[in-house]
Amino acid sequence: MSKVKFVFCAHNHQPVGNFGWVFEKAYQTAYKPFMQVMLKHPKIRWNLHASGMLWEYISDEHPDYIKNVKKLVANGTLEILSGGYYEPILPSIPDRDKIGQICKMTSYLKDKFGCEEANGAWLAERVWEPSLAKVLSESGIKYTVLDDAHFTSAGMDINSLKGYYTTEEQGHLLNIFPISQRLRYLIPFQNVGHTIDYFKSLAGQNSASAHVVVMADDGEKFGMWPGTNKHVYENGWLEKFLTAIEENSDIAETATFSDVLKTEKSSGRVYLPCASYFEMSEWSLPSDAQQKFENVLHRYGGDAEAKTFLRGGFWRNFLTKYTEANNMHKKMLYVSDKIDEYVKCKKSLSDKALSGLYAGQCNCSYWHGVFGGLYLPHLRNAVYGMLLKAEDFYNRSFLKKARWTVFDFDCDVNDEYLYESKSQNIYVSPSSGGTIFEWDLFKAGHNFIDVLTRRCESYHKKLKDNINNAVLAGDNEKEVQTIHSDAVKVKEFGLEKYLVYDNYRRASLVDHFFSLDIKHEDFAFCACEEKGDFVSARYDCKVKDLKLEISRDGKVGNQNVKITKTISPHASGYNVEYCVVNKSSASIDVCFAPEQMFAFSSKTGDDTGDLKEIDIWKRYDDYLKIELEIKFSEKCDLFVYPVETVASSENGYERTYQGTCVAPLFKLSLRSEESAKFSFNTSVNLKAIDK
Repeated sequence: MSKVKFVFCAHNHQPVGNFGWVFEKAYQTAYKPFMQVMLKHPKIRWNLHASGMLWEYISDEHPDYIKNVKKLVANGTLEILSGGYYEPILPSIPDRDKIGQICKMTSYLKDKFGCEEANGAWLAERVWEPSLAKVLSESGIKYTVLDDAHFTSAGMDINSLKGYYTTEEQGHLLNIFPISQRLRYLIPFQNVGHTIDYFKSLAGQNSASAHVVVMADDGEKFGMWPGTNKHVYENGWLEKFLTAIEENSDIAETATFSDVLKTEKSSGRVYLPCASYFEMSEWSLPSDAQQKFENVLHRYGGDAEAKTFLRGGFWRNFLTKYTEANNMHKKMLYVSDKIDEYVKCKKSLSDKALSGLYAGQCNCSYWHGVFGGLYLPHLRNAVYGMLLKAEDFYNRSFLKKARWTVFDFDCDVNDEYLYESKSQNIYVSPSSGGTIFEWDLFKAGHNFIDVLTRRCESYHKKLKDNINNAVLAGDNEKEVQTIHSDAVKVKEFGLEKYLVYDNYRRASLVDHFFSLDIKHEDFAFCACEEKGDFVSARYDCKVKDLKLEISRDGKVGNQNVKITKTISPHASGYNVEYCVVNKSSASIDVCFAPEQMFAFSSKTGDDTGDLKEIDIWKRYDDYLKIELEIKFSEKCDLFVYPVETVASSENGYERTYQGTCVAPLFKLSLRSEESAKFSFNTSVNLKAIDK
């Protein structure tokens, strides 16, 4: 009988921008009690990874935890993994930033904990692309850890996986350990005996060498996931598990990744395709495709052999699934190029600017699965804030005067127009309704049009089908369960009312034409008929004297109409002049509503209203310390409403405020060749913000 070598690894992470109380809750409910139990078992060898910002938080707030880590590292029972400092999806960032993030983390671990070697790398969300092998190797990394699903994607038998494997890219070698999905679902959700029985079954297999098996997963599942704190600590699951390992030392022994590298040979060369853990391949699919994939899983998922060959998309699909994720990603690449230009010209760079760029690469807000991720405004805001901090550093050195830049910013093979100054950015998409899709305020560190479009998600069907059986989150957590369970939990009842889907991207200067009797509620819930064809259509653009003139000849019903809108940026915002011309022989009676979107930090009573005959609208954001003001050239009615999404999270379905829509209503009655002109000025007061 051969002995099993069990590699136990916890991965701890909290995203850039997460609330301080969440960091503290994670520490108190998961990280601290986990460490306390591990300290009681000094013979257990284990592995730990934490993202850089989490190490910083714990170091500042809980230095005793750091002392314990140092002690365990010095004793040789704990091995710490490196990786990208701010937990980026490494394939999605430039190679120079991959290397920079890893080197920053490795240096931190050596300085903070005295790690002689931190040559293992945790990959965020285990997102793998073959080109990573070269970059990781060049960064001093000898091994990484991926799911067994990665290996089965290459046609390998999940039951035959053993030890670790070696891959290469252009001759640069990297060792890869497969994580057991079976153990990920057993630990800590099932009785300890099930895991020990599994180890016994492995030990009973004839093998010339030790059978190495790896469980590496989120540390938050040990105390922070619903129901797990009571299960893992109050009911003693972790204590019982470690004791069982010790009592069955003839069957299984714990080892670090480096222990295995020193004592076991590689199981062979392997080339893995682009992949992540299996669930990620589901989440990254478009909504319709995801539903079809789930149907296929229901039909064939019970067949282990069939499931081996089932896989969905891969991480980069999120950049096509969500326009907002792609916008952040391309913003990050743009800022990275600016910082690289600065380094090449100045031969040096402030660590604060580089940290801003790296922090803006934190993965969590770029995608969405069972966790809120992209759907959480505070995470997106934090990413933009960090990127703007880095960009502001560049602008203060290189941007001498305001300018319009024209290039394909979002990589959709259409040029965008980018206004850049030392106080703000205004990004315009001619191919998507001539809209403003990003408005950055450097002093506030805020993108004021960072608003998520309401779209259909595959899990909405599950919510609709089970709405009468849904339970409030917290009411059914007496028993521990994985966050991948099928239970339908909601943060509030009545969520089905908010399953509303937009048919255009949320942006500013979206040009709507409606009938004169348009109702506020119909507009807010996308229940009104669009009379024009301007909303997402292509406009023509030209720049003159720092003004951007945007125009289009289109249709309102069967009649020809031309819109010209001219954006004139100023120090605290922008002015927009509209001219609507009836190019048909017949008269037109219609309501024109150029919609604007604003990403406030939260909604207030001012966010809902059918306002009559006003010429100015203001709203103050207490958190951002920003006062927004819109002045209209003439009195008009105004529709104002909050844009709210319904999304899945680890704690249940929840409604989230994304931003506020403000749409003036101009009632037009135009004879042939007659035109209507009006304007509005959008500005912010930032005096309350310290420099």
